[in-house]
This record gives sequence, C-alpha cells and structure tokens, in this order.
Amino acid sequence: MKLSKKLNHSIWLKFLVFIPLFILLFIVMTLYQPICELGGKLFEPVSLKTFLDTWTPPEMYTFLPYLFVLLFVPFSGIFYAFNRKISVVQVISFYLVVIGTWLVAYIIYIVFPKTASEVMITSYDEYAAYYLIHEGAFQTLQDLYGASTPLGDFPSLHVAPLMLMGVFLHKYWKTLFWIFLPLAFIGATGTYLLKFHTVIGFLGGVALGYFGYYVLYQKVVHTYLNKFFIEKESL
Repeated sequence: MKLSKKLNHSIWLKFLVFIPLFILLFIVMTLYQPICELGGKLFEPVSLKTFLDTWTPPEMYTFLPYLFVLLFVPFSGIFYAFNRKISVVQVISFYLVVIGTWLVAYIIYIVFPKTASEVMITSYDEYAAYYLIHEGAFQTLQDLYGASTPLGDFPSLHVAPLMLMGVFLHKYWKTLFWIFLPLAFIGATGTYLLKFHTVIGFLGGVALGYFGYYVLYQKVVHTYLNKFFIEKESL
C-alpha cells in the first residue's frame, strides 16, 4: 500500500491511525505492573540508590506537573494531526517507537529488576514544610506509591517517553517543542524529586528516550515505513 503526499499529510487519516495506536499503547502500558512483579519474582531486585538520592530532598511542588505531563505522550497524536508538516507515517512511527521503548524497558525489568523502595518517602515530618507541603499531600503520595510498584526503577518509563517526544518535537515541530520543554522538564524531574525513581533510574530513562529516537525511530521504524508506504516521486 502506497500513500500519496496528500494522503500522507491528511488530518483525518492521522486521526484515524491515532485511535488504534493509542489503544495499543494503552494496552502495553497496563502491563507495567505485572511485568515488574514478574521480574521481582524471577530475580532478587536490587537498589541503585546513591548519595545523590540521599542528598536530594523530596519536592512536592512538582506533583501536579508530574501527573499532567504523563498524558502528553499517549495523547500527542491529537496534536500531530493538526500539523500539516507531520505525516501519517511519522505519527505511526512515533507511536510504534514509544511502544518499542516500553517493551525494551519491560525486558530490562524482567532480567534486571531494580527497586526504588529505598528512596521513597515513608514518613511525614511536619517541620519539613519546605518540601512536604502538608500532611494531605504526603498521604496522596503514599496512595500513589501504593498504586504502583517500586520495581520499575531502571530505566524510568516516566522519563523515557518524554525524552523521546521532546527530541521528536525538536525535529518536526519547534513551536510545540518550546511549549512542551518546561512542562516535560518539571514532570520528568518530578519523578525523581517525588522519589519514584533513583537518579540512575532517571538517567536510564533519558538514555532510553534517546535510544528510542535515534536508533528505533531514525534507523529502523521510520526508515522501513517510509519505504513501505511512500510513493517514489517520478523524475
């Protein structure tokens, strides 16, 4: 199947392909908890905690941006649909690569399980108001800890998709990139400052995001799909 240049940049076709890709990504994301728990059962999880994790105080002011930016990547296809410069093939490639980065992380979680439990905030200090805003915020954080597993520390799947999307936007949509950048930065660092990940887990997410774009996207997925879908222009 070949796509004409007009069809490859069709807003409606981008919306059409976004729906199944979003569903597929959502299904893959729901496997996070069981995959991490499987790794914890097969191998003894170890901690990557360093002195940087000990010295860095938790910061609750990143809480809301942290939650908000998690929606950016799954729903980004809606924004891409309105940009005439971003093609259908690029949207498909982007989502498949995001899914690919999750699958790479899942393999690591199974064979190389790492826990962030040693850096998580487990006690409330009413005198440390400069970072734990109030006891209610602390309890909300405990609820979030309880809803997730600490076994997916390295690489951070909070950080990797944001890094991947940031590089993608820098290449294809500079305006949205500059809007996305500060929010993604706060959200990504929030995953470390809220102690969901160690600093090594955070950096692992950065590395995975770069790997996703510069290897999976540029070298594999987008290159192959271009050859498969795009008509060669006649001389």
